[in-house]
Amino acid sequence: MATWLRPSTVVCGALLAAGCPASNTADALIGPEGGVVAHDDGVTLTVPPGALLVTRQIIIRPSEEKLSRGSYEQVGNSYLIEPRDLEFRVPAELTFDTAVDDRPSVLLKPGETRVIAYSSADDRPTAYIGSLGVVAAARGGDMAGTVDAPMLARTPATADLANPAIDAAELKISPRGVTTLDVGFTAFDTSGMSKGLLNGDGTAYCGFKFGPTVVGASISGGCSGGITSGTLAITSGQTTIEVLPFLIGKLDRPVVVEVQLGSGDLAFSAGYFTFVTSGCFLESCSGNGTCSDAGGKPACTCNEGFAPGMQPLSCDCVPKCDGKQCGDDICGGQCQPGCNNDTHTCNLETSQCDPLPPPESTGEPGTTGEPGTTTNDPSTSSTSTTSGTTGGTTSSTTGGSSSTTL
Repeated sequence: MATWLRPSTVVCGALLAAGCPASNTADALIGPEGGVVAHDDGVTLTVPPGALLVTRQIIIRPSEEKLSRGSYEQVGNSYLIEPRDLEFRVPAELTFDTAVDDRPSVLLKPGETRVIAYSSADDRPTAYIGSLGVVAAARGGDMAGTVDAPMLARTPATADLANPAIDAAELKISPRGVTTLDVGFTAFDTSGMSKGLLNGDGTAYCGFKFGPTVVGASISGGCSGGITSGTLAITSGQTTIEVLPFLIGKLDRPVVVEVQLGSGDLAFSAGYFTFVTSGCFLESCSGNGTCSDAGGKPACTCNEGFAPGMQPLSCDCVPKCDGKQCGDDICGGQCQPGCNNDTHTCNLETSQCDPLPPPESTGEPGTTGEPGTTTNDPSTSSTSTTSGTTGGTTSSTTGGSSSTTL
């Protein structure tokens, strides 16, 4: 439950990050259930349920800063709303009781340089903001461009959640008097169910990015600067860009996307469209099939040799072992039952188990009847020696040959 503290109330304690607030301030502790903090000067911030995940103290105090930019002229005083690092997951409504006679608007300076202008949907200066900073009522001025298509909603509540862009959105933008144009996208989950960071941590415009197809301009910058999703160098009177999810990732419900157009130190909130990703977004069926989302039920059509796996939207390899006793099953495994390694070996060409050959003999040479034995053959080898001396002559006969030595 929100605690609403009137400006005349002074509360000190550990919860007040800025110490004891001055007498001309208003503050409130606002949590996930939402709440209101109102200043007696007629500045009111209404935080809807789901905009915050934890309870935070929000303070409104007067500021001396001047926010007039371009043809937007500040009316009345400016106010600092803190903490400036706070980002809402659902836009908070900021209203001024200040009377503005021409195109009532609200100026917000969330950081150190750029001011964002919000045109009111009625005759009271009203803005739907995603972050805090210095704010003021203003007379409306000229914007740096318009979004010709799709038709944008004026407020987050009137954006059509039933007809979101799916996986990609196409925007046609007409720049006005500028050669470069910043285009920023900020996503809000108006259901209040989101628990993650939709727009990037520390880079508030990185939830979406430009697609590769750009007509009438070239891409000259991205979201790393923290004040835009991308920058266009204008080459035509109308530019067509494709908008793709970036850090926002896969969505399980439509989100409302604010479009901002900017140049220099001034940007404009052009309106809102809705966006969602399909059930097949970022799904590759394990790289082995094609995902289709017919009827809102994503399913994989698997390639030949693959079948739906145990995990959702996956295609697993189907082993092929018909007629095989062993060998590769084409899925990184082995066909069963396999071979008994003591008696058989796997023939990799036939995938069958072939018997091992008999072991080679290892007998010792010289053993009769065993391999390697050497025997004498009397029919082919004989040795005899006859010696005698006749008149000093010696003769001998060996293996059928004879010699005489004198």
